[in-house]
Amino acid sequence: MRLKLLSMALGATLVTGLVTAPASYAGPSQTSEPTTTTTPFIIGGSTVPDGAAPWAAQVQAGGFCSGSVIGQLWVLTAAHCGPGGSVRVGSQRLGQGQTIRVVQDFANGDMAVKRLASSANVSQVMPIAGSAPPMGATVQIYGWGGISAPGGPLAQSLKTANLRVVAVGSTINGAPINGQAYFGDSGGPMVYNGQQIGTCTGPVGGGSDPSRLTVAYQSVPQRAAWITQITGINPGGGGDPNPPGPGVGAWQPNTSYAVGARVTYGGRTYQALQAHTSLPGWEPPNVPALWQPS
Repeated sequence: MRLKLLSMALGATLVTGLVTAPASYAGPSQTSEPTTTTTPFIIGGSTVPDGAAPWAAQVQAGGFCSGSVIGQLWVLTAAHCGPGGSVRVGSQRLGQGQTIRVVQDFANGDMAVKRLASSANVSQVMPIAGSAPPMGATVQIYGWGGISAPGGPLAQSLKTANLRVVAVGSTINGAPINGQAYFGDSGGPMVYNGQQIGTCTGPVGGGSDPSRLTVAYQSVPQRAAWITQITGINPGGGGDPNPPGPGVGAWQPNTSYAVGARVTYGGRTYQALQAHTSLPGWEPPNVPALWQPS
């Protein structure tokens, strides 16, 4: 069971909140209206102050999901949110920010890395963690998930809540302290000590009461080497080959480049086709298997 919320009609009213999920996560259809007769299960959490989460990403890939910018060309989310699509970055307000097309997808279990067609140019990316939190730790979750069960409208602004870690393995499971995830929070980050430790998958226990569900997050530390192999980004946030800003750096030997990295050489701009560490003699015009003109 997963937290994906299918896109609602453009005119649907959207209200703030971060809540838990019922037993079924089918989600309303694209033409359905938000349920207005049910009692909202707003179970705490809070709205993230504007500007406090520049790394936040809204993912549209056949349905709505949350995500995080872990590098200027890379967004981390849930695989069940679907391939392709686009993301919105640069705003914590639902439906606002710049829209960037997704050009490539990588999946590992229910975790997905999406490569963007152009730089997110956010002021801060979300560092990925290399180690898991201890049992019982208090962690934070983020997302634009719905505010009422079943199938209520999405939050108008990014929300956060605290969970307590109750299991650590291929997933990191969290029980609610002052809030919990719901439709639309799929792919959103779980954070410990300022670093992302998980991406939201769905509930694993707690019955039908939305305020008592335990929700599983795919473990980032267990997949950190895989993320680094694809993106060139190391745990702790180092290694992003695409720093913010419009400039494109000159190609250099003995440098790690991720898929999608852009460089200049000989007056031309090139884009990396494969993640690699450059060597003398591997100048972009000489290795078409690694670089293509852009």
